[in-house]
Amino acid sequence: MQLPVLLCACIRRANVPAPPALGAAPLRRLDPSATARQVADVLKTDGAVVLERYRSSEAVAAALQELEAGRMEGSSVRMGASTQLWKWPLDAEKEPNTKALESDKLIMDVAEELRQVHGLGSDSCIGNEVRLLILAPGTPAGDLHRDVVDTTDVPLERPLQWGLNAIWAADDFTEENGATRFVVGSHSGQLPQGSWKGDHLEAEPLAQVASMPAGSVVLYYASTLHGSSESRVETSRTGINFNYAFVDAAGGRPHGWGW
Repeated sequence: MQLPVLLCACIRRANVPAPPALGAAPLRRLDPSATARQVADVLKTDGAVVLERYRSSEAVAAALQELEAGRMEGSSVRMGASTQLWKWPLDAEKEPNTKALESDKLIMDVAEELRQVHGLGSDSCIGNEVRLLILAPGTPAGDLHRDVVDTTDVPLERPLQWGLNAIWAADDFTEENGATRFVVGSHSGQLPQGSWKGDHLEAEPLAQVASMPAGSVVLYYASTLHGSSESRVETSRTGINFNYAFVDAAGGRPHGWGW
């Protein structure tokens, strides 16, 4: 099953904290001892958060090895030249290390916290896709973009988010090797989100680099503006990208979420 990426026209749950002004707050970083509530609270207001050294670099490297050597080999490129491979579902026997990252308890608990706020009409949060993000040496900075689009007028009358995304650092993510950058607060339902690329001319200088050592993970809403930095090194950098989606009891879109 593949879920649609365009969701709109649904009633938004109340009590969503107001985000900061676009790019006004720093990209926050939490240590591995953070609770699901603490992580979720940052996501609600900021749209992105980094968990530094959340797992060992070896654990992420083991997952990467499974994906490079397994059934993903030869898969089609999707959504840009740097997204080399993708597939779903995972094979728990052949890809146990990848499955461990995907089903991480803290991340799933965070997703459930967010579903209670944003996922009106949903029943659960499930893994939806996994991709390898391989940025080649010398790649220019990617356009700031959202992974979902909502064409309704602001304030957006929908569940503010459809799910959660995670990028695990298989290599150290640095400003020099093209670490992903994010615009804090750009997930706000008070901002227009009617195109795949950034709608705000002022967004580019406000983007902040999610530099992080291998084993770290950055969590973010799909509607948060983000894009890779320019690679100024002679080696590639790789991340493992998981997408999670709020679904109804049958595993599909909740009634009324539209396309």
